[in-house]
Amino acid sequence: MAIVYALVARGTVVLAEFAAVSGNAGAVARRILEKLPPDAESRLCFAQDRYIFHVLRSDAAGITFLCMANDTFGSNYPYPSFLLLNSFAISRVLAATNCYSS
Repeated sequence: MAIVYALVARGTVVLAEFAAVSGNAGAVARRILEKLPPDAESRLCFAQDRYIFHVLRSDAAGITFLCMANDTFGSNYPYPSFLLLNSFAISRVLAATNCYSS
């Protein structure tokens, strides 16, 4: 399995997460969330051991999508496969339910 950890957060509050492996991925992901600039749209990658954390943040809703993949998976594939598709789907749900308010 290439994507082994994923989360959706608003600011630094984790709304949902999934881990296919045990370890400290959740703790590392939360540190990444804390260090992201607030209210800024971003698309970033961070390397940690043999994994790459891929981050996509939407400034419109303050939602962050993060996944951790094996470094052999590459640095570009998770964006179109996981992050972009899920960010589009979740953003549509949030818009339909008026969940953008703070």
